[in-house]
Amino acid sequence: MNLNLTSLANLFRAMGDPLRLRILHLLCVEELTVGELVRVLALPQSTVSRHLKMLREEGLLTDRPEGNATFYRAALQADPDTGEASVREALQTQMDRDSLPPADLSGLERVLLMRDTEREGFFDRIGLHWDTLREDCFGASFHLEAFLHLLPASWHVADLGTGTGYLLPVLARRFARVTAVDDSAPMLDLARHRLETEAPETAGKIILRHGNLEQLPLDSNDTDLAVALLMLHHLPDIHTALREVHRVLRPGGRLLVVELHPYNNEPFRLRMADRRPGLDPRDLRSALAEAGLTVTSEWDVPAPSRPEHDLAPLPRLYGMLAERTTP
Repeated sequence: MNLNLTSLANLFRAMGDPLRLRILHLLCVEELTVGELVRVLALPQSTVSRHLKMLREEGLLTDRPEGNATFYRAALQADPDTGEASVREALQTQMDRDSLPPADLSGLERVLLMRDTEREGFFDRIGLHWDTLREDCFGASFHLEAFLHLLPASWHVADLGTGTGYLLPVLARRFARVTAVDDSAPMLDLARHRLETEAPETAGKIILRHGNLEQLPLDSNDTDLAVALLMLHHLPDIHTALREVHRVLRPGGRLLVVELHPYNNEPFRLRMADRRPGLDPRDLRSALAEAGLTVTSEWDVPAPSRPEHDLAPLPRLYGMLAERTTP
Protein backbone atom coordinates (compact mmCIF):
# COMPACT_ATOMS: atom_id res chain seq x y z
CA MET A 1 0.00 0.00 0.00
CA ASN A 2 1.27 3.47 -0.95
CA LEU A 3 0.48 5.79 1.95
CA ASN A 4 0.52 9.42 0.83
CA LEU A 5 0.21 11.36 4.08
CA THR A 6 -0.36 14.70 2.36
CA SER A 7 -3.19 13.30 0.26
CA LEU A 8 -4.71 11.62 3.30
CA ALA A 9 -4.48 14.84 5.33
CA ASN A 10 -6.21 16.78 2.55
CA LEU A 11 -8.96 14.16 2.44
CA PHE A 12 -9.55 14.44 6.19
CA ARG A 13 -9.52 18.23 5.91
CA ALA A 14 -12.22 18.09 3.21
CA MET A 15 -14.32 15.82 5.40
CA GLY A 16 -13.61 17.73 8.58
CA ASP A 17 -16.65 19.97 8.31
CA PRO A 18 -20.14 18.68 9.27
CA LEU A 19 -21.79 20.65 6.46
CA ARG A 20 -19.48 19.18 3.85
CA LEU A 21 -20.28 15.71 5.17
CA ARG A 22 -24.01 16.47 4.88
CA ILE A 23 -23.50 17.57 1.27
CA LEU A 24 -21.41 14.50 0.49
CA HIS A 25 -24.03 12.27 2.12
CA LEU A 26 -26.82 13.79 0.01
CA LEU A 27 -24.76 13.37 -3.14
CA CYS A 28 -24.11 9.73 -2.30
CA VAL A 29 -27.87 9.24 -2.32
CA GLU A 30 -28.93 11.44 -5.26
CA GLU A 31 -27.45 13.49 -8.09
CA LEU A 32 -28.31 17.15 -7.37
CA THR A 33 -27.71 20.66 -8.70
CA VAL A 34 -26.43 23.57 -6.61
CA GLY A 35 -29.91 25.05 -6.54
CA GLU A 36 -31.42 21.79 -5.31
CA LEU A 37 -28.79 21.50 -2.57
CA VAL A 38 -29.59 25.08 -1.53
CA ARG A 39 -33.27 24.15 -1.16
CA VAL A 40 -32.53 20.94 0.77
CA LEU A 41 -30.07 22.56 3.17
CA ALA A 42 -31.76 25.99 3.38
CA LEU A 43 -28.39 27.71 2.99
CA PRO A 44 -27.10 30.52 0.76
CA GLN A 45 -25.87 29.44 -2.66
CA SER A 46 -22.43 30.94 -2.04
CA THR A 47 -21.98 28.71 1.03
CA VAL A 48 -23.01 25.55 -0.82
CA SER A 49 -20.82 26.40 -3.82
CA ARG A 50 -17.77 26.99 -1.61
CA HIS A 51 -18.10 23.58 0.03
CA LEU A 52 -18.74 21.86 -3.32
CA LYS A 53 -15.53 23.41 -4.64
CA MET A 54 -13.46 21.92 -1.83
CA LEU A 55 -15.08 18.48 -2.19
CA ARG A 56 -14.46 18.51 -5.91
CA GLU A 57 -10.82 19.58 -5.51
CA GLU A 58 -10.25 16.51 -3.34
CA GLY A 59 -11.85 14.27 -5.97
CA LEU A 60 -14.88 13.49 -3.82
CA LEU A 61 -17.38 14.72 -6.44
CA THR A 62 -18.06 14.41 -10.15
CA ASP A 63 -20.17 16.85 -12.12
CA ARG A 64 -22.28 16.44 -15.23
CA PRO A 65 -23.67 19.34 -17.30
CA GLU A 66 -27.27 19.07 -18.48
CA GLY A 67 -28.49 22.09 -20.41
CA ASN A 68 -27.92 25.16 -18.23
CA ALA A 69 -27.62 23.08 -15.04
CA THR A 70 -24.75 21.07 -13.55
CA PHE A 71 -25.50 17.93 -11.56
CA TYR A 72 -23.12 16.75 -8.81
CA ARG A 73 -22.65 13.24 -7.50
CA ALA A 74 -20.35 11.76 -4.86
CA ALA A 75 -17.27 9.93 -6.14
CA LEU A 76 -15.89 7.80 -3.33
CA GLN A 77 -14.04 5.17 -5.34
CA ALA A 78 -10.24 5.18 -5.00
CA ASP A 79 -7.21 3.19 -6.05
CA PRO A 80 -7.16 0.19 -3.66
CA ASP A 81 -3.38 0.54 -3.31
CA THR A 82 -3.67 3.95 -1.68
CA GLY A 83 -4.33 4.76 1.94
CA GLU A 84 -7.50 6.65 0.98
CA ALA A 85 -9.33 3.58 -0.26
CA SER A 86 -10.39 2.23 3.13
CA VAL A 87 -11.54 5.69 4.29
CA ARG A 88 -13.60 6.29 1.15
CA GLU A 89 -15.04 2.78 1.33
CA ALA A 90 -16.11 3.33 4.93
CA LEU A 91 -17.84 6.57 3.94
CA GLN A 92 -19.63 4.91 1.05
CA THR A 93 -20.85 2.12 3.31
CA GLN A 94 -22.31 4.54 5.86
CA MET A 95 -23.77 7.18 3.55
CA ASP A 96 -26.99 5.63 2.29
CA ARG A 97 -30.54 6.95 2.13
CA ASP A 98 -31.62 5.34 5.40
CA SER A 99 -28.86 7.08 7.36
CA LEU A 100 -29.66 10.60 6.15
CA PRO A 101 -30.65 13.01 8.96
CA PRO A 102 -34.47 13.34 8.98
CA ALA A 103 -34.38 17.02 8.01
CA ASP A 104 -32.10 16.33 5.03
CA LEU A 105 -34.18 13.34 3.91
CA SER A 106 -37.36 15.41 4.08
CA GLY A 107 -35.73 18.24 2.12
CA LEU A 108 -34.41 15.82 -0.48
CA GLU A 109 -37.84 14.27 -0.99
CA ARG A 110 -39.38 17.73 -1.45
CA VAL A 111 -36.78 18.67 -4.04
CA LEU A 112 -37.21 15.43 -5.98
CA LEU A 113 -41.00 15.84 -5.92
CA MET A 114 -40.59 19.39 -7.23
CA ARG A 115 -38.28 18.12 -9.99
CA ASP A 116 -40.85 15.51 -11.06
CA THR A 117 -43.69 18.03 -10.89
CA GLU A 118 -41.79 20.50 -13.08
CA ARG A 119 -41.07 17.76 -15.61
CA GLU A 120 -44.68 16.57 -15.60
CA GLY A 121 -45.84 20.17 -15.93
CA PHE A 122 -43.68 20.56 -19.02
CA PHE A 123 -45.28 17.55 -20.69
CA ASP A 124 -48.75 18.71 -19.62
CA ARG A 125 -48.10 22.08 -21.27
CA ILE A 126 -46.37 20.79 -24.39
CA GLY A 127 -48.65 17.80 -25.02
CA LEU A 128 -50.49 19.12 -28.07
CA HIS A 129 -47.23 20.26 -29.68
CA TRP A 130 -44.98 17.37 -28.62
CA ASP A 131 -45.05 15.45 -31.91
CA THR A 132 -44.28 18.58 -33.92
CA LEU A 133 -41.48 19.58 -31.55
CA ARG A 134 -39.92 16.12 -31.69
CA GLU A 135 -40.12 15.94 -35.48
CA ASP A 136 -38.64 19.43 -35.78
CA CYS A 137 -35.67 18.25 -33.72
CA PHE A 138 -35.15 14.70 -35.00
CA GLY A 139 -37.10 14.38 -38.25
CA ALA A 140 -40.21 12.36 -39.01
CA SER A 141 -38.52 9.00 -39.58
CA PHE A 142 -36.14 8.47 -36.65
CA HIS A 143 -38.43 5.80 -35.16
CA LEU A 144 -38.58 3.98 -38.51
CA GLU A 145 -34.79 3.99 -38.72
CA ALA A 146 -34.63 2.47 -35.24
CA PHE A 147 -37.05 -0.33 -36.15
CA LEU A 148 -35.11 -1.11 -39.34
CA HIS A 149 -32.22 -2.25 -37.16
CA LEU A 150 -34.28 -5.36 -36.45
CA LEU A 151 -33.43 -6.42 -40.02
CA PRO A 152 -30.00 -7.55 -41.31
CA ALA A 153 -27.82 -4.73 -42.63
CA SER A 154 -26.47 -7.02 -45.37
CA TRP A 155 -29.80 -7.15 -47.21
CA HIS A 156 -30.47 -5.93 -50.72
CA VAL A 157 -33.75 -3.98 -50.66
CA ALA A 158 -35.79 -3.00 -53.72
CA ASP A 159 -38.19 -0.05 -53.47
CA LEU A 160 -40.71 -0.75 -56.22
CA GLY A 161 -42.47 2.34 -57.51
CA THR A 162 -40.19 4.56 -55.46
CA GLY A 163 -41.74 7.80 -56.74
CA THR A 164 -39.92 10.74 -55.17
CA GLY A 165 -37.79 8.39 -53.05
CA TYR A 166 -39.45 9.16 -49.73
CA LEU A 167 -38.09 5.95 -48.17
CA LEU A 168 -34.67 5.94 -49.78
CA PRO A 169 -32.62 7.96 -47.24
CA VAL A 170 -33.90 5.74 -44.43
CA LEU A 171 -33.30 2.50 -46.35
CA ALA A 172 -29.84 3.53 -47.53
CA ARG A 173 -28.65 4.34 -44.02
CA ARG A 174 -29.43 0.78 -42.93
CA PHE A 175 -29.01 -1.67 -45.81
CA ALA A 176 -25.94 -2.61 -47.84
CA ARG A 177 -27.69 -2.17 -51.20
CA VAL A 178 -30.88 -0.41 -52.21
CA THR A 179 -32.36 -0.40 -55.71
CA ALA A 180 -35.18 2.02 -56.49
CA VAL A 181 -37.38 1.39 -59.53
CA ASP A 182 -39.92 3.72 -61.12
CA ASP A 183 -41.34 4.14 -64.61
CA SER A 184 -41.40 7.94 -64.35
CA ALA A 185 -38.13 9.67 -65.21
CA PRO A 186 -39.21 12.98 -63.56
CA MET A 187 -40.03 11.09 -60.36
CA LEU A 188 -36.57 9.49 -60.39
CA ASP A 189 -35.03 12.94 -60.82
CA LEU A 190 -36.86 14.05 -57.68
CA ALA A 191 -35.66 10.94 -55.85
CA ARG A 192 -32.08 11.67 -56.93
CA HIS A 193 -32.38 15.25 -55.66
CA ARG A 194 -33.81 14.02 -52.35
CA LEU A 195 -30.80 11.74 -51.84
CA GLU A 196 -28.34 14.50 -52.71
CA THR A 197 -29.90 16.87 -50.17
CA GLU A 198 -31.09 14.54 -47.39
CA ALA A 199 -28.59 11.68 -47.46
CA PRO A 200 -25.43 12.57 -49.42
CA GLU A 201 -23.46 10.12 -47.27
CA THR A 202 -25.33 7.20 -48.89
CA ALA A 203 -23.96 7.90 -52.38
CA GLY A 204 -23.00 4.64 -54.04
CA LYS A 205 -25.38 2.50 -51.99
CA ILE A 206 -28.50 3.33 -54.01
CA ILE A 207 -29.15 2.48 -57.65
CA LEU A 208 -31.99 4.33 -59.38
CA ARG A 209 -33.46 2.39 -62.30
CA HIS A 210 -36.03 3.46 -64.84
CA GLY A 211 -38.43 0.61 -65.56
CA ASN A 212 -41.85 -0.84 -64.93
CA LEU A 213 -42.90 -3.54 -62.52
CA GLU A 214 -44.09 -5.93 -65.21
CA GLN A 215 -40.44 -6.16 -66.38
CA LEU A 216 -38.32 -5.34 -63.36
CA PRO A 217 -34.77 -4.19 -64.20
CA LEU A 218 -33.40 -6.44 -61.44
CA ASP A 219 -31.42 -9.69 -61.42
CA SER A 220 -33.17 -12.92 -60.49
CA ASN A 221 -32.79 -14.29 -56.94
CA ASP A 222 -30.92 -11.16 -55.81
CA THR A 223 -33.34 -9.25 -53.54
CA ASP A 224 -33.94 -9.92 -49.85
CA LEU A 225 -36.82 -7.48 -49.39
CA ALA A 226 -39.08 -5.81 -51.93
CA VAL A 227 -41.26 -2.89 -50.84
CA ALA A 228 -44.42 -1.84 -52.70
CA LEU A 229 -46.13 1.04 -50.92
CA LEU A 230 -49.43 2.30 -52.39
CA MET A 231 -48.31 1.16 -55.81
CA LEU A 232 -50.04 -2.06 -56.95
CA HIS A 233 -53.44 -0.42 -57.51
CA HIS A 234 -51.79 1.76 -60.18
CA LEU A 235 -50.82 -1.26 -62.31
CA PRO A 236 -52.82 -2.66 -65.22
CA ASP A 237 -51.83 -6.24 -64.31
CA ILE A 238 -50.76 -7.06 -60.77
CA HIS A 239 -50.37 -10.77 -61.60
CA THR A 240 -47.48 -10.13 -63.99
CA ALA A 241 -45.88 -7.71 -61.53
CA LEU A 242 -46.08 -10.19 -58.65
CA ARG A 243 -44.54 -12.94 -60.79
CA GLU A 244 -41.68 -10.53 -61.45
CA VAL A 245 -41.34 -9.89 -57.72
CA HIS A 246 -41.14 -13.66 -57.18
CA ARG A 247 -38.38 -13.85 -59.80
CA VAL A 248 -36.16 -11.18 -58.25
CA LEU A 249 -36.58 -12.31 -54.62
CA ARG A 250 -34.16 -14.78 -53.13
CA PRO A 251 -35.75 -18.01 -51.83
CA GLY A 252 -37.19 -16.92 -48.49
CA GLY A 253 -37.12 -13.26 -49.57
CA ARG A 254 -40.04 -11.06 -48.58
CA LEU A 255 -42.43 -8.59 -50.13
CA LEU A 256 -43.92 -5.81 -48.00
CA VAL A 257 -47.11 -4.31 -49.43
CA VAL A 258 -49.20 -1.39 -48.20
CA GLU A 259 -52.41 -0.89 -50.16
CA LEU A 260 -55.76 0.88 -50.22
CA HIS A 261 -58.91 -0.92 -49.22
CA PRO A 262 -61.54 -0.63 -51.98
CA TYR A 263 -63.17 2.80 -51.82
CA ASN A 264 -65.96 4.81 -53.42
CA ASN A 265 -64.56 8.32 -53.84
CA GLU A 266 -64.19 9.49 -57.42
CA PRO A 267 -62.58 12.88 -56.60
CA PHE A 268 -59.86 11.04 -54.65
CA ARG A 269 -59.31 8.54 -57.48
CA LEU A 270 -58.96 11.30 -60.05
CA ARG A 271 -56.62 13.40 -57.89
CA MET A 272 -54.36 10.41 -57.16
CA ALA A 273 -54.60 9.01 -60.72
CA ASP A 274 -55.53 5.59 -59.32
CA ARG A 275 -56.07 2.99 -62.05
CA ARG A 276 -58.47 1.15 -59.75
CA PRO A 277 -60.24 2.35 -56.57
CA GLY A 278 -58.25 0.28 -54.13
CA LEU A 279 -57.37 -3.39 -54.08
CA ASP A 280 -59.41 -5.98 -52.22
CA PRO A 281 -57.18 -7.87 -49.75
CA ARG A 282 -58.75 -11.15 -50.89
CA ASP A 283 -57.77 -10.43 -54.50
CA LEU A 284 -54.24 -9.48 -53.49
CA ARG A 285 -53.87 -12.59 -51.36
CA SER A 286 -55.01 -14.75 -54.27
CA ALA A 287 -52.65 -13.03 -56.72
CA LEU A 288 -49.73 -13.45 -54.32
CA ALA A 289 -50.45 -17.17 -53.98
CA GLU A 290 -50.61 -17.58 -57.77
CA ALA A 291 -47.19 -15.91 -58.00
CA GLY A 292 -45.67 -18.30 -55.44
CA LEU A 293 -45.68 -15.82 -52.57
CA THR A 294 -47.16 -16.91 -49.25
CA VAL A 295 -48.80 -14.29 -47.02
CA THR A 296 -47.27 -14.53 -43.54
CA SER A 297 -49.08 -11.58 -41.96
CA GLU A 298 -51.81 -9.07 -42.74
CA TRP A 299 -52.98 -6.01 -40.84
CA ASP A 300 -54.91 -2.77 -41.10
CA VAL A 301 -52.65 0.27 -41.14
CA PRO A 302 -53.89 2.91 -38.67
CA ALA A 303 -54.35 6.32 -40.25
CA PRO A 304 -56.12 9.50 -39.14
CA SER A 305 -59.65 9.84 -40.50
CA ARG A 306 -59.06 13.49 -41.56
CA PRO A 307 -62.76 14.42 -42.02
CA GLU A 308 -61.69 18.01 -42.76
CA HIS A 309 -59.61 16.94 -45.78
CA ASP A 310 -60.93 18.22 -49.10
CA LEU A 311 -60.80 14.64 -50.46
CA ALA A 312 -62.51 13.03 -47.46
CA PRO A 313 -63.49 10.34 -46.80
CA LEU A 314 -59.98 9.02 -47.36
CA PRO A 315 -59.49 5.31 -48.13
CA ARG A 316 -58.40 2.95 -45.38
CA LEU A 317 -55.00 1.25 -45.64
CA TYR A 318 -53.84 -2.31 -45.03
CA GLY A 319 -50.53 -4.11 -45.11
CA MET A 320 -49.38 -7.58 -46.13
CA LEU A 321 -46.09 -9.39 -45.75
CA ALA A 322 -45.46 -12.27 -48.14
CA GLU A 323 -42.55 -14.67 -48.55
CA ARG A 324 -41.17 -16.48 -51.57
CA THR A 325 -41.80 -20.11 -50.68
CA THR A 326 -41.67 -21.76 -54.13
CA PRO A 327 -38.73 -22.16 -56.53
